[in-house]
Amino acid sequence: MSTLTQEVFACMGNTADITVIGNPSLLEVARVRLGKLEQHWSRFISSSDVCALNQSNGAAVRVHPDTITLVRYLVDAQSKTNRFFDPTLLPSLVQLGYARSMTNASLVTQLDGSLRWGEPLAATTIDIENSTITLPTGLTLDPGGLGKGLAADIVASELRELGAEGVCISIGGDIRCSGTGPIDGAWSIPVASPFALSDILATATLFDGAIATSSLDAKTWSVGNTDMHHVLSPKTGLPLRKSAEQVIQATVIGAEAVWAEVFATVVLVAGVVEGFAQIETAGLAALAVFADGRCVESSHWKEYTE
Repeated sequence: MSTLTQEVFACMGNTADITVIGNPSLLEVARVRLGKLEQHWSRFISSSDVCALNQSNGAAVRVHPDTITLVRYLVDAQSKTNRFFDPTLLPSLVQLGYARSMTNASLVTQLDGSLRWGEPLAATTIDIENSTITLPTGLTLDPGGLGKGLAADIVASELRELGAEGVCISIGGDIRCSGTGPIDGAWSIPVASPFALSDILATATLFDGAIATSSLDAKTWSVGNTDMHHVLSPKTGLPLRKSAEQVIQATVIGAEAVWAEVFATVVLVAGVVEGFAQIETAGLAALAVFADGRCVESSHWKEYTE
């Protein structure tokens, strides 16, 4: 097998962990590419395309082609999940106290005017020829986990095109594997328990695919004596309540990290009845962990795990 190299670095408010089988210089290519995507997509970087869109008040904004791709996924994800995945919740998230980056306190989300949330993005105008986007007046976008998953997909594909025999990119729990892996040609991905990271709930074996884990504890903060987290109900705009019947962690396996991330969020928000119905329709596999410790698997989960 060719040389296996790995690098871990801060990226998109999370940690990126990249493994490349092949030319080690591709690690630097990945680092630079992810950095550029963050500059375009971050809601915390005032010069980003996303910030320009969020302050556009219904005006057309010229953006990088990568942002065109991002917004097309955001609009599609909201529609395909019956709005259980809702990227318009940023005004509520900021009002709840998550305006400042948790990894760089100098970066703060700036929102202007009277903004709405929880409404369809179907009226968004995407002009591919002129590379402009027009959001419905009063709506904003938060790429959130979808941006991480999409970035992993994009960079994994590009590294393979540049000659990598195999690549595995993890960005904050959103993982895309492509090409030859180090263990009998496959990639072995452990799924940790939300109660103790040292406890492994399952190990997924992927030859070319993706796995994403979303958790209520991934991003937390406090307002006074009230604990907050970043997964909001699209109906109330408030953090999901951690009752015994609440799913607190969801892991989804599929072909692309972007959709694995989207549907992991759906399982958290919608629960296993509606969430797993959408998982089955999309041809994915999922594992849900409840606050009381129960684990529930979708019908295809065992096809990928041991």
